[in-house]
Amino acid sequence: MVNLESIARVCIDTDVLIDYLRKPSLEVRRVMECIFEKKLNACITSINAFEIWFGAYLALHDKAKLAQCTKEFLSQMEVVDFNYNSAVEAGRVLADLRKCGEPIEIRDLFVGCICKVSGMTLITRNLKHYKRISGLRVLTPEQTVRIF
Repeated sequence: MVNLESIARVCIDTDVLIDYLRKPSLEVRRVMECIFEKKLNACITSINAFEIWFGAYLALHDKAKLAQCTKEFLSQMEVVDFNYNSAVEAGRVLADLRKCGEPIEIRDLFVGCICKVSGMTLITRNLKHYKRISGLRVLTPEQTVRIF
């Protein structure tokens, strides 16, 4: 069980960000309120930022408006980069998972390893992939709301 004291900082995964940008669930709305009210110290990774921008550029309509909204939204979030220590950890984790026959999507691997190396808890609904990264603390939005 993850408790409040062990959550010094959290990272919000892309699936939660997309939920918030579309029609947020009650739990995701509450998590984001905690972030914007500074009750929760949160960030995203450069990989999450890429995924959000990629989706924005794929949009068929209102590209200029969507780009502006994306820029405004992401400018409110601290972005943690994929660095050398994250790369070393990602290489180790991917090698271990492949040896066990459990490869992971590369972007999820990078996000998870950035969080692990940075000591952050990841808030996501994609538990299937992230639970395979040993030592990574993961919470769903629902679990996060119960803590706060």
